[in-house]
Amino acid sequence: MSDTHFVMFRRNDEDVDAFTGRLRDMAANLAADRRSLDVVLFVDDGLVGAPPEATAYPSEYDAGLLVTGLPAADVPDGDISFRVTRRVIKARPRGADGERSPGFTILCPSIRLSSLSHDEFDAHWRTNHSRVHVASSPGTCHYEQLVIDEALTRDAPEWDGIGLLSFASASDYTERLFGPGGMEAIYSDCSKFLDLDRGETIPTSEFTYRDGAA
Repeated sequence: MSDTHFVMFRRNDEDVDAFTGRLRDMAANLAADRRSLDVVLFVDDGLVGAPPEATAYPSEYDAGLLVTGLPAADVPDGDISFRVTRRVIKARPRGADGERSPGFTILCPSIRLSSLSHDEFDAHWRTNHSRVHVASSPGTCHYEQLVIDEALTRDAPEWDGIGLLSFASASDYTERLFGPGGMEAIYSDCSKFLDLDRGETIPTSEFTYRDGAA
């Protein structure tokens, strides 16, 4: 099985259009490599359209790039990089050739409770939380879990995973994020395995070049 990498980028002082264009060109070049299985770019391009409350927890990062099929040496350098295990919990059709997905995707870097090991965090996320979230959030049209197996940059945060939550529209987030009793169910379950004070949320536009898991 090919390794999956997730690379994250800060925009810093770069113009947002230049930043987005540079990352989209990078993703297109990766997708042109026949070894690539997955190339999906998530970037705050200034046109995300997410409501303000989607940025529940601040982050210093502005983009993420998911790549499967290439060796680590051929994956572009970013500000931080991880080897991850990808789990698609709830899928929607995605485009190809750099097509923009409708709506937006929130990147959710997550840290486990100090009382849990990484494996215990992962087991709860996979077995319990995935079921609770799908049952309790009708507005989430696509849900993935990226379990962090290894940090590939020295100063990477001590994250345990990165959730990818997609919404087809802003109203799906504001009006359908939770079904009946869903807020209580999701937050109750989150409190069992996540350090919520250390979480981050990054609303992004999603551009799919290749997606072997779709």
